[in-house]
Amino acid sequence: MKPLIVLITDWTYKEGAIMSMKGVMKTIDPTLDITDGTHEIPQYDIWSASYRLHQSMRFWPIGTIFIAVVDPGVGTSRRGVAALTNDGYIVICPDNGTLTHIARDQGIREVRHLHPNLRLPSTTGTSIFHGRDVFGYVGAKVAAGQLTFEETGESFDTGNIVQLPQLTYGIEDGLVFGHLEIDDPNFGNVWSNIPVQLLYDAGFTLSDEIHVTIRHKSEVIFDARLPFRASFGSVSINHPVAYVNELMVLAFAVCQGSFAKTYHIRYGLDWKVEIRP
Repeated sequence: MKPLIVLITDWTYKEGAIMSMKGVMKTIDPTLDITDGTHEIPQYDIWSASYRLHQSMRFWPIGTIFIAVVDPGVGTSRRGVAALTNDGYIVICPDNGTLTHIARDQGIREVRHLHPNLRLPSTTGTSIFHGRDVFGYVGAKVAAGQLTFEETGESFDTGNIVQLPQLTYGIEDGLVFGHLEIDDPNFGNVWSNIPVQLLYDAGFTLSDEIHVTIRHKSEVIFDARLPFRASFGSVSINHPVAYVNELMVLAFAVCQGSFAKTYHIRYGLDWKVEIRP
């Protein structure tokens, strides 16, 4: 069977970019099975592209090819890569930090710089649409069996891929700390990078109230006691809650509301969270 292909971009559906990319891929092989993972990554947000790969990859069949194109540096000196994960997935993307979470969590077995001559021949001379002309083209060639992974380019040390700064978490003197790593943009939930097992190891249970402090840089944005529960539906409507999300990390919600909007919370390196009894 040919591997499945999953697309991740920040292009939205407002114009013809996705249609053109799929047209190139289907011209190479009309039988390719191409799925739209998401095209709603925030504009230029490489961090979110990296996280969404990490969030969903494990639930796809081994061997699936992910083409992830959030590429504010398109046409510059940044390189395109094909990466093979330790558990057998292929990612084709710009080498701009998109592989950060995968490198940390799944691990990368092999990575190759895409050969510069591997591109849709009819588009030579334009440098602004590598999603269509390079990444989609190469991904389709590999999925169709017209190009092997090894033929995509020269291999290089996996330690040399571009990675974004890592977010830390831990326990110190009974205080559990970490960062807010991503949001759920549709519902306004905010996910930390703290594995809930760390809370259990520290003695917290799902019937506890916990003291949550969220800081943006040095400024305290949120400081309150929250119920720690298995689900955001465990509290009354419009009440906040700390809960266990689907990736088994600590997250925050307002039942049938938006934690992010209600408390003006975002995510990233500058957003830190502390949990105490």
